[in-house]
Amino acid sequence: MKYDGIVIFSDLDGTLLDEDRKLSKENMDAISRFVQQGGSFGIATGRTEKALTFNFPDLNVNAPSIFFNGALACDANCERVLFNYTIPDSYEAIIKRILAKYPKVGCEINLRKKAYVFNLNDNLRTQIKREGLEWEESAWEDIPGGWIKVLFADRRETLKEIKADLEQLNNDINVVFSEYDLLDIMAKGVSKGAALDKLKSIYKESWRFTVAVGDNHNDLELIQAADLGIAVDNAVPAVKDASAITIENHNTPCIPQVLDILETYL
Repeated sequence: MKYDGIVIFSDLDGTLLDEDRKLSKENMDAISRFVQQGGSFGIATGRTEKALTFNFPDLNVNAPSIFFNGALACDANCERVLFNYTIPDSYEAIIKRILAKYPKVGCEINLRKKAYVFNLNDNLRTQIKREGLEWEESAWEDIPGGWIKVLFADRRETLKEIKADLEQLNNDINVVFSEYDLLDIMAKGVSKGAALDKLKSIYKESWRFTVAVGDNHNDLELIQAADLGIAVDNAVPAVKDASAITIENHNTPCIPQVLDILETYL
């Protein structure tokens, strides 16, 4: 079939979704055409796997997808975990230090399918509602281990300060902006790009060409790991620089444009 062995990974927010975080019919139809002609389509997002099944249950995903910026990968139905990386237990003390220094910053500690929340500010409230998370405010001693991702939500300038502090305090983590007002922390070596590399090694017999589409800092390694990296026009400069092609911004459906570009690679 036309797209046999070709895999497209798309970021959600700022890429596949428009400025209202809606999934267009044009993107849905293009993904369906791609899949029907032998292609494989997956998501690579900083969100949880529930955000996909909760918000976009009709999205035609038929490839493994990447969640939590690469800390978790699941099969196409989000039923089987392919790999999962957690933050070291020792990191709890560092999170406490950050929250003591920045008492108004929202904090979300993500485990599989559940989040534990501190300082529920407006930024964090919006994030939780958007993701459809199961969450609770809890005492530290009641939070189980196995943290997949820690998220801070606040003003950009505050988050920049937190990022600098974290990078001074500990180098066993990866700290990256996933949104203008969201800062994500994962285990060292975790990224969307590292996850794509691992998936490529797992599926090397059937995947012959990978395409990645993204916009934000947490998409940079994904773009670099793909055979063809594509940035939307609203992407940050680093992602544009790393991409082979820049297409229209995320208010113009991206997947029809990607399929047009693929014609030159077939």
